[in-house]
Formats: sequence, C-alpha cells, structure tokens
Amino acid sequence: MSMMLTTIALWTVRVTGPALVVLGLLFWAGRALTLLPVHMAIGMVFVLALWVLAGLAAWAGLRRALVLAAIAWGLIVPVFGNAQTRLLPGPAHWVVRVAHLLIGMIAMVVAARLARFIRSHPRRLGVITQEQWASQ
Repeated sequence: MSMMLTTIALWTVRVTGPALVVLGLLFWAGRALTLLPVHMAIGMVFVLALWVLAGLAAWAGLRRALVLAAIAWGLIVPVFGNAQTRLLPGPAHWVVRVAHLLIGMIAMVVAARLARFIRSHPRRLGVITQEQWASQ
C-alpha cells in the first residue's frame, strides 16, 4: 500500500509540477492571468503530494530533520507564491518570479528524492520484496 501511495504521490508531483511551471511562465509573459486560481489549486495538490511523500519517508525511517525540512519547504511554496506580488514591485520584480520558480523546482527535486528513499527502504515500510516472496 505504501509503495502504491508513493507512486501516486510521485506521479502527482511529476504531472502538477510541470503544469505549474507552464502556467507560471504564461503569467510571467502576461498571459492567461485568469488561470491564477487554477495555478493555486494545482499548487496545493502539488504540496499535498509532497507532504504525503514526506510522511511516507518518515515512516520509512528518513531522519526527522530531513522530513521536517521537506514539510517546511512545502509551506514555503504557497506562502512565497501568495506574497510574491507584494515583493520587490517594479523593474526588479523578475527576481521574485525567478525565486518562486526555483522554490518550486527545488520542491520537485525534494519530492523525487523522498520517493527514491522510500523505495530504497521497503522493509521499514513492511513491504515484502520479490526476493522475500520467492523465498517463502
């Protein structure tokens, strides 16, 4: 069950992450601004998937500090996204946009690494490997 949840959460990140980047680039270009609520909703799904992976990684035995860092990063993504319109208004605002993009990209990498950790520690999750199944 935990491996299936890992797969679902990782694929959620793999689908929503690029969709968020594409929408963000459209907004950056001044297009599709009416889709901002869609971007925010997809972003929440993305963050929830990241948190599911963090919880599964904690269950698999990942160090608590790394799990808490992943959860905190998941908080940073929407908080920064919601605040970005008020940060550095004017010609320097591109710095904020790039920072938001990098924060999201880092979250995608964190999710992938959490999934890799979970999959490399199946015994801690109570998952029977193919080798164990064959030896029974």
